[in-house]
Amino acid sequence: MTALSSPHDRFFKAVFGRTEVAAEFLARYLPPAVATALDWETLRAGKDSFLDPGLAQHPTDLLYEVDLRGGGAGYVHVLFEHKSYVESRIGLDLLRYRVRIWEQWLNTGHSGRLPVIIPVVVYHGAKAWRVSRRFADEVADVPALRECIPDCVYYLIDLSRYRDEELRGAVMLQTALLTLKYIFRDDLRERLPEILGLLRELEQSSSGLDYVVTLLRYLAQGASTERLDADELRRVATAVLSGGGELMMTIAEQWEQQGIEKGIEKGIPAGEVLLLRRLLIRRFGPIPGWVETKLAGAEPAQLEVWGERVLDAPLLEAVFGE
Repeated sequence: MTALSSPHDRFFKAVFGRTEVAAEFLARYLPPAVATALDWETLRAGKDSFLDPGLAQHPTDLLYEVDLRGGGAGYVHVLFEHKSYVESRIGLDLLRYRVRIWEQWLNTGHSGRLPVIIPVVVYHGAKAWRVSRRFADEVADVPALRECIPDCVYYLIDLSRYRDEELRGAVMLQTALLTLKYIFRDDLRERLPEILGLLRELEQSSSGLDYVVTLLRYLAQGASTERLDADELRRVATAVLSGGGELMMTIAEQWEQQGIEKGIEKGIPAGEVLLLRRLLIRRFGPIPGWVETKLAGAEPAQLEVWGERVLDAPLLEAVFGE
């Protein structure tokens, strides 16, 4: 799979890679007739091998399997677009993906009619989306040959077209949608206190801490300094989160001690290092100096690798092994 080099890509996959968040999002924002045809409680991650690695310009594609309410199963293919321009050939890309998924489905021994694939494009770019949602509109229109051209409609969820009060859901979903909507806009600074204020509702759990760190990291790395500089982010986060319980206070205190500027400079917010450190202590007890040195000098990609290992590693040394 292609590396997720963009903070927008990483944030989207971290949030909507959670099946419970994806199920709520799709059930809320797909057309009602489509949403009611699917049993969202059965949503599960599809196989990565179904997605074509040759389409590297879209590294954040998510594929889900889901049961149909009338029986049988299908797929929901979610494509995330955050470019400042709109991809004019996106219909062709989506058609390629559908063919790839069907081919892999047949190669695994299935037979009978092909499963339905629901293509969804999530967009939060700066410019209006003006590309047709029908692949047929990309092909020369010859009236006598129209029946030879596949229609291949996809569903578009353009976050910029929703009012704030329409972006609802559980805390993770709502804050993610609002952040994605405003990350390219000049009024991000004005909306930030309200967005971060919603995080107080999160339970003080490891999953809650993980999401808070993910959101703060995205704000630190994804917003331009013209829209949100380091001092403003630190001030608002400390003011809003410091009263939200021990979980939020710990992150704010770490920022006070180390300064969020250092985290932004290296692409590593202090809260992410703090999260990994707390997980290490919970698993292995007090950590030695050599671990503290590794944490202080780590790059974002390395922290992600260690974070995945810490849950299953039998020994502390195994977390940091090559």
